[in-house]
Amino acid sequence: MRNIGIRQLALALTVMTVLPLMAVLGWSVMTTGRLDQQRVGEQFSVITHATAQELRQRIDAARQLIAAMAAGGVPGMNDPDCDARFAQLVRLRPIYNNMFVTDLSGRIICSARPVLAEDGRPASLGARPYFAAGMRATDPLVAGWLPGLANGRPILPVVMPVRDAQGRPVAMVGASIDLLAFVQGIRAELPADTGVTLWSPEGALVTHAGPLPPPDPKETAPHLQSQGLGAALAADAGSAIPILGLPAVQDLPERVMMLETVSFGEEALTIGISMDEARLFGPVRALMSSNFVLALWLAAGLVILSMAVMRMVLVRPLGRLSHYAKAMARGEAPRHIPDVSKVREISDLASTLDALFADLAERETQRNRAEEALQRALAGMERTVAARTAELADAHEAARLRARDLERGRNRERIAGRMTDLIQSCASVDEAMDVLARMMPSLSNGDRGRAFLHRPGQTALEPAALWGKPLLPGHSITEDDCWSLRLGHAHVSRAEGTMPVCRHLDGVPGRHLCVPLIAHGEILGMITLERDGVDDRTDWAEDEIAALDRVALSIANVKLRETLRGMTIRDPLTGLYNRRFADETLAREVAVARRDGRPLAAVMADIDHFKRFNDAHGHEAGDRVLRMTARVMADHFRRSDVVCRYGGEEFLILMPGATAADAAARADAFRRALAGTVEESGDAALGPVTISLGVAVFPDTVTDDGRLIAAADAALYAAKHAGRNRVMLDGQLAAESRPPTAELLMG
Repeated sequence: MRNIGIRQLALALTVMTVLPLMAVLGWSVMTTGRLDQQRVGEQFSVITHATAQELRQRIDAARQLIAAMAAGGVPGMNDPDCDARFAQLVRLRPIYNNMFVTDLSGRIICSARPVLAEDGRPASLGARPYFAAGMRATDPLVAGWLPGLANGRPILPVVMPVRDAQGRPVAMVGASIDLLAFVQGIRAELPADTGVTLWSPEGALVTHAGPLPPPDPKETAPHLQSQGLGAALAADAGSAIPILGLPAVQDLPERVMMLETVSFGEEALTIGISMDEARLFGPVRALMSSNFVLALWLAAGLVILSMAVMRMVLVRPLGRLSHYAKAMARGEAPRHIPDVSKVREISDLASTLDALFADLAERETQRNRAEEALQRALAGMERTVAARTAELADAHEAARLRARDLERGRNRERIAGRMTDLIQSCASVDEAMDVLARMMPSLSNGDRGRAFLHRPGQTALEPAALWGKPLLPGHSITEDDCWSLRLGHAHVSRAEGTMPVCRHLDGVPGRHLCVPLIAHGEILGMITLERDGVDDRTDWAEDEIAALDRVALSIANVKLRETLRGMTIRDPLTGLYNRRFADETLAREVAVARRDGRPLAAVMADIDHFKRFNDAHGHEAGDRVLRMTARVMADHFRRSDVVCRYGGEEFLILMPGATAADAAARADAFRRALAGTVEESGDAALGPVTISLGVAVFPDTVTDDGRLIAAADAALYAAKHAGRNRVMLDGQLAAESRPPTAELLMG
């Protein structure tokens, strides 16, 4: 291979330096352009998705409106102002083309806009494709698009039947979403050259707004089909397809369109947003071109500048030095080599050549000595480097482990905090156990485990939750079975260690951590974690135990809060709800009864001659009678009824949804059952016990909900005055002690 001159080498080095720079600049320009195009496309996609989301929200709003109108009864049957009110609703909500009510045959009896047949009478919707399905629907039905009868604009009907108290349809109420008004409203919020279109699942154009005219089926539709329109129209709701190209139509330039399908029930519409292709991507392409040209000019300038500098500072001085060196090799070297360059290094090189041959032998010797010393130094350096490398590796591994432990600790604290917040927000211990079972695998790094709780009336701890597949059996345990319950703090059990193993873990392999749930010195339960492992490194760290203690304290707080809640709403003697809970429930149930239009019955009950019974048998026997009455009462009323001890021997039962006849019949059945109940008390039997009951029902017998309890109380006193042991319905005397089929008597 022929030797290369300094000029060729300088040129090659310059080119080798500049070419990668040019490649980097070109790649940077292209990448920036692609990112800009991608960003523009993402913005375009956001607009399309937002438009589709807006249509979904309009459909959901129409469903809610129709459901509310259907629940409110049958407007328009006897209301001459129905048309005016519907027209006012349409004016307030321009998105609706019309609102209407029809009878069972489809004849329009009320509408915001007049819909007339050819004979001038109100038109019938019975022949519309959605009418039969709408009358069978239990929820608002969104039908496919079709031209409106009122003004011919494309609409999206939303209908629902109005049902009577027996659930039979009596009419249909509906509203039609004006699709043209929708696309016009969307287009008004977008740039001026933006087009908004709606397509049917079959590929037909429903409506449009903007510069895009109705496409020519011979040109635009086949082009869009080839670009993927069919895939978009068949896509699931919410899916979007890449930008499609639209050919130039009439005077419009080439455009791009993005589509997204919105499904509602078995129907769907596809939204298309189109923009001028040059306006959308033109600035990005222009910027890419200008940046690329600038990069080319910059690269050319660098090549020229580099060649000029290298020629001045390297090529010429080194060429002269090469000339003198060749002369010296031939024995023709002058006594003195002149200064060939102002560059310090080249000047020093020239000075060195003067003494080269004189010092050659001495330098050779020095070189050999230096090589030997260098070898020794290198050997020592290699040993030092190896030792330092090992130390650095150990330090790096220790730092990595510390960082891993710190990260795990932070993550554990974050999860424990989240669990604590969720558990503190739970309404009951059972709900807290569900949160514990779901989140404990994340907090304990995948450890298996179970949670045990003290249930009311039980001495043992019962399984309440589990996560993973623990080997720990799921039977109940006592406080003596676990060391953590004895000690009052966390305890680690392992068969191969020196610490004692809990009895409930005998024969269970692996390691176990037991954390007690304690509140105010009372043991509420326990959490047990299970982990595989055979050495001390598999034990739980202090921060893990601390995190579990936080969770345990949160569960204990929930348990305490649940206990306190039960104490505030329960009567301690009978276990029934107390008067405070009855007052709170009454206000809530009255509001529900008003809202849903259903009855609410109140039954006031008072044990007959209870004071005389107390005086004769003592207060302990009286308490037993109260508990017996509460037990029979709880057995004879519905689970949905609220049974309360209202005070002394007086009880209140709230019966949501019960009519006057139902409430009176159930009260009388309870009265007969109590009269036939006898309970032994020492050597004497307690019973039979009779009771008087008063029944009032809102709104059947009482129209003022504020007087519901007073009316029931008045009926109770009427029953007392009528001879006791009977049911009185708000001023009406029910059957006395008669067979179960006895009918209520008036007065």
